[in-house]
Amino acid sequence: MGVGAFLIWSFTPFYFEAVQSLGVIEIVAHRFLWCIPFMALVLTLARQWADLFAALRNRRVLATLFLTAALISVNWSMFIFTVVTDQLLASSLGYFLSPLVNVLLGFVVLRERLSSGQRIAVALAAIGVGIQIVAFGQVPWIALVIAFSFGSYGLLRKTVAAGPAVGLFVECTVIAPIAAATLIWFSIQGTGAFGQSGLGFDALIAFSGVVTGLPLLMFAASARRVKLATIGLMQYIAPCFYLVFALTFFPQPFGTAEIVTFAFIWLALIIYTVEIFRTRIV
Repeated sequence: MGVGAFLIWSFTPFYFEAVQSLGVIEIVAHRFLWCIPFMALVLTLARQWADLFAALRNRRVLATLFLTAALISVNWSMFIFTVVTDQLLASSLGYFLSPLVNVLLGFVVLRERLSSGQRIAVALAAIGVGIQIVAFGQVPWIALVIAFSFGSYGLLRKTVAAGPAVGLFVECTVIAPIAAATLIWFSIQGTGAFGQSGLGFDALIAFSGVVTGLPLLMFAASARRVKLATIGLMQYIAPCFYLVFALTFFPQPFGTAEIVTFAFIWLALIIYTVEIFRTRIV
C-alpha cells in the first residue's frame, strides 16, 4: 500500500497535464471539493463519523487542521504549477529535500537532537541549494516552498488528534467555501472549465477527488503497519520518477548546475539513509 501510494503520486503529473487547461487555482479548488464526497464515502465505510464529530468539537484540532489545509493547498498549488509550466525538475528537487527538511524541523521545532550524520546531510543539502542560488542568481523558491510546506504539513498532522481520513475530510471541508467561491467567480467571469468541455472532461475533473484521497489513505494505512524508517525510504520513489519525467516526457534543461545540485542532495540522502539503517531497523 505504501509503494502503491507513492507510485500514484509519481504519475500524477500526467493527470494534471491532462487537465492543465483549468489553470492551477481552479485545479486546486476542484481537488478540495471533489475530495469531500470521496472521503465521505470512506468515513461511511470505515464507520468513522463519530470520530469526525469528536474532532469538530475540539477547537484546537480544528485550528490545526485549518493550518494544515492551508499548507497542503500551497503544496498542491506549487506542484501543479511545476507541471503546467514545465518545471517538474523543481518538484523533484523539492521532494528530495523534504526528508532533510523534516530533520531540520524536528531540530528547530521539536528540539530533537541531530546525529553527526544528520548534521552533515542537512549541511550538504544547504550547499546544494546554495549552488542553485550562485548559478542562477535567485533562490530556488519553488523547490523550497514544496519542501517546507510538505514538511510542515507532516509535522502538524503528526501531532493533531485526528485520524488520516477524518483529518483530510476536515481539511477539505474548511477550504470548501473558499474553493466554491473561487469556482463560482470563474464561472461568472466565463473562464470556468467545468461543464464547458463535455461530460468526459467533467468526469476527469471529478476524478481529482480520487487522485487526492486514495493515495493519502493508502499511505496512512501503510504507515500503521511498517516502521517510520521504511516510510522515509519510500519518500524517494516519487521525486525519482519526477526527475525521469522531467528529462523525458516533460523535457527540461539539466545542465552542470543542476547536476551538481542534485549530486549534493543525493549525497545528503545517502548519508541520511545510512543513518536510518544505523540507528533503527527498517
